Amino acid sequence: LLRVLETVEPQPLRRRERTAIKRENERQGCFMQMERKQGSELAMFLALAFLLQSFRLLMPMIPGPVNMFLIGSLLNMVMALAIWRTRTRWAAIIGVLLPIGAFFQGQLPVAPMIPVVAAGNAFFTLAVFALGPRRRAFFAPFLKAAVLFTGTQLVLRMLDLPAPMANVLTFMMSWPQIVTGCLGIFLGRALLKRLPEHNTFHR
Repeated sequence: LLRVLETVEPQPLRRRERTAIKRENERQGCFMQMERKQGSELAMFLALAFLLQSFRLLMPMIPGPVNMFLIGSLLNMVMALAIWRTRTRWAAIIGVLLPIGAFFQGQLPVAPMIPVVAAGNAFFTLAVFALGPRRRAFFAPFLKAAVLFTGTQLVLRMLDLPAPMANVLTFMMSWPQIVTGCLGIFLGRALLKRLPEHNTFHR
């Protein structure tokens, strides 16, 4: 009788093991599929951000202040949408890469401003992620403006820039960042509700 039980009892265990392995494979498959989707969406948002950034070159007839507020609002919208859609902090890489393009396009007059703008964009994106697509997300532009303004003052202390250039940088990295950030979040929230497979997360 004991020999019979020894041969019969392991069967349910093996069946449960096969079920557990099957579930684990399905979970890993779903995780890999999610990662591929996140990667493709991040690439799409990055391409869109660079395209919008290039509008400065395609439309040189637009006045500088209008260009700054228009393009800035659209880029903030893309950064917010990217992290809300993908729900991964890797979306902050978009904001980190944008100042490199802005430097080569002549929007940033000095290279030391690249890490300053990259830090401001990263803080903005991560704050938007932490606050979620709610009204409290409008706090993120104030944080971004504080980081950019402080970083700009540090750069101006290190470099002996002409007064006109210093004044333009100070203006660009001050209250306009709050305006463009709030407009970007407003547009991002409006578009997020209309995108397919929209699953708003709450924090």
